[in-house]
Amino acid sequence: MKNLFALILIGFLSYGCAATTPRTETYMGKAVFDVNIHTPSNEVVKNVYDSLALRSDRLTKTVAFMPSALPEQPGTPNIGIRSMGMGIVTFSLPQTTCDGAFAVMSGFDKGVSSSTYGTSDFASYTSCIYPYRDAFRVYLVGNFMSSNSGGLQGLMADAIKKGVSGATNYDNIFAAWFDSIIKRLREKLPEAKEIEIAMP
Repeated sequence: MKNLFALILIGFLSYGCAATTPRTETYMGKAVFDVNIHTPSNEVVKNVYDSLALRSDRLTKTVAFMPSALPEQPGTPNIGIRSMGMGIVTFSLPQTTCDGAFAVMSGFDKGVSSSTYGTSDFASYTSCIYPYRDAFRVYLVGNFMSSNSGGLQGLMADAIKKGVSGATNYDNIFAAWFDSIIKRLREKLPEAKEIEIAMP
């Protein structure tokens, strides 16, 4: 019986080490809202900033002047993947830029990072606000990165994160983080009209 238990334990440990290899994964989330153009611009900026502050620290905020003539259509941020290289190593990272925006805010998630458990979860958020004829178009973009050192510890870390996200009915822990900001934004700006939601 003891030999059988030992074999099962060895098999589990071997599976754990083989099942989770070192890896880095990136995800993106996007939420787009329209806020009535007659809402004071400083109120829009403050409420978006306060929503980001729910999960972000080291927030930065840049606010320009409202355009003298509102454009017919809202501006759009540049959202995409940027390839970077260091010597023979290349990697890709999500990137968001808000060219031409009235207001830009960004910050880093308070997140989870634990070298003890061989895992690191990182997120950054960017919000771009574009006023146009009908509304303030508010973009909220989340860039998420998960690194796992692999092995049994990595397997356990993955299981814990899946348990947390599953218990709250989300596909992954990043979706839970991102949705908490979206919910806060809806509370702060209840009249905002949802244009698009894409969860990580």
